[in-house]
Amino acid sequence: MYYADNFKFEHRKQIKNKIEVLYLCKSFGNMRGLYVFLLAGMLFTLVIGCKSADIKDIYIEQPTQENTILPIQKKYGEILGIAPQNVKNIQLYSFIDNWENTPYRMGGETKRGIDCSFFTQFLYHDVYNSLIERTAEKQYMAPDTDKFIGQEFLKQGDLLFFNLTGSQYHKITHVGVYLGHDKFVHSTARKASNGNNGVQISNFKDPHWLKLFVAAGRKPNIKTVSTSEQN
Repeated sequence: MYYADNFKFEHRKQIKNKIEVLYLCKSFGNMRGLYVFLLAGMLFTLVIGCKSADIKDIYIEQPTQENTILPIQKKYGEILGIAPQNVKNIQLYSFIDNWENTPYRMGGETKRGIDCSFFTQFLYHDVYNSLIERTAEKQYMAPDTDKFIGQEFLKQGDLLFFNLTGSQYHKITHVGVYLGHDKFVHSTARKASNGNNGVQISNFKDPHWLKLFVAAGRKPNIKTVSTSEQN
């Protein structure tokens, strides 16, 4: 009887000790969790504070992208006679810059030589994501080419058509793309002031081009830019 009671006592004592140990472990675990939580909170506050300071410094010290003037804007702003920030169509002028001074070659389609109609076709494809006809005559005669003569209605991206007489009753022999501010880009056999022919920007008000001008043409679904928007 004594042995049995002693066994029960010792057994209860062991259980009690185990419970106390478990309680202590649990308490320690809670304390450790609380400690980790507090430490994590302190680190988070410190990191956020540093990041906020970094973001603030970046915002103050670095100019926004809208205010950044690109070299290509400076170059073509000077050519067009407008403020660099008004050179909006970067894709257009990057295309022109890539082909600038490529020599003229009848039927040419590469950097070794390119003719006027392939240059306009290639430009429309790469800049405006539009496929137009291969020759100047076909571009002019295409049903979707909205032709007009009034130069006051010209917008950036319009096609300019020319021939040897300036008459609509004769075949179109040359084509270019209007840029605005009386300038247009084309590939021509006529030499520029630097003595080179090929891809160049010319003055539309030059008597030579005015004499040969037949009409302008606007293709559908082309995002043209009014010259007034670039002043």
